[in-house]
Amino acid sequence: MAKKPRNPKPTKNAKTPSDAAQRFVDFVEAYRYPMGHSAPHPLTNFTFFAGAGFSKSWDPRSPVGEQLFTFDSKHFDGILDPMALSRTFGIDSFGKVTLRDLRQMIYHIDVNERFPDVRSRYIDQQNIAVMRAGLRSIIQTRFQELAPLNYLDLDVDKFPLREPSENQQKMIAFFRYLLDTTDGSGGAAEGIRTNFITTNYDYVIETILDNAYNPDDSMFLYSYRGITARQISGKANPVSVSQHWLTSHLLKINGGFEILREGDGYILDYSDRGANEVRAKPPVLMLPSREQDYSDPYFKAVFPKAVRLLRESIVLIIVGYSLPEDDALLRFILRQFAEEPEDGLGKAVFYIDPGLTRVEKLERLNQVYPSLDVHQKPYVFTYEGGFDAFVSEILNLLPSNTPADLESVLAEAEL
Repeated sequence: MAKKPRNPKPTKNAKTPSDAAQRFVDFVEAYRYPMGHSAPHPLTNFTFFAGAGFSKSWDPRSPVGEQLFTFDSKHFDGILDPMALSRTFGIDSFGKVTLRDLRQMIYHIDVNERFPDVRSRYIDQQNIAVMRAGLRSIIQTRFQELAPLNYLDLDVDKFPLREPSENQQKMIAFFRYLLDTTDGSGGAAEGIRTNFITTNYDYVIETILDNAYNPDDSMFLYSYRGITARQISGKANPVSVSQHWLTSHLLKINGGFEILREGDGYILDYSDRGANEVRAKPPVLMLPSREQDYSDPYFKAVFPKAVRLLRESIVLIIVGYSLPEDDALLRFILRQFAEEPEDGLGKAVFYIDPGLTRVEKLERLNQVYPSLDVHQKPYVFTYEGGFDAFVSEILNLLPSNTPADLESVLAEAEL
């Protein structure tokens, strides 16, 4: 079992907490180990659904919205010549490539791949693969231009965190607090299991988890990815079969820069690979398209894991994800947290996104959980600030917080 992380230090000058922050601490204290006034109960899943806003809270440089998918046409050098870019895909070969352009281009590629009978005369399976690899390389290059990736330090097998900002220190402290709510010394784990489902390609969650554990521990020992990689950055995977009492989920449902196909399996490579190497061995990424195609075996493996995790979760924390209508499939997956009113009994959703008002958050949640407006299940708590502000409020609450029993938490949630 992982060594217990240290509790965060109290934060001074605490302000009056928001209802969402207070309720979150109440839920944690009701389900944590030791259980306070509640009787022991099974290991309880708290699942974070992290969008681009989660990474933005960690590093303000992280791209959100269309930023990652807007770049100069010069990025296509070596992949497509300017004439092909213009004549085949209708993209200005001397201007900006927008998200709309990229969606149209990828949709064109998708249709040519899925329907060979109507394939363009100069498109074949081989140059489709070349173009897909090139696009993934472009997106990884663009991301690194905006927010450099935090590569794994291969000498110590840790994600380095040098000169962390105040917000980053607080986020580490927050997740140390959550990791400290679980205990397995009695033979069966009790308390809270912290899980992640993310749409992000980056290594932010890995960096947070690796630094929330003690320096001599590794997040690779306790994180299940939905697939079991054969290797991690050139070394054997330390875990061949994860054990429930030790393991949290880290599911990247849009793929990740480190996820590489190798034969009929996968490896994770967190090293700094050059553009040519990325193009030769591209990562598994869901690319934006007018009709997103999740048919890759990776997604077929990860999606059922995400669905089961959501069904088995008690608290869902949606951070920095705007629930866009275009993401119909991801909305459907999120609905599995509480597909029917009965499924939402005793469950809670915390929705944190500074880009949406409370009214907009509730409207979008009502679209995901249609019976929410009538039955008020699951419980919903919205937070209009960023995740960094939410974390600060949580840390301010901890010194004076007392253990609460589950019944009182659920009763207060109904107010």
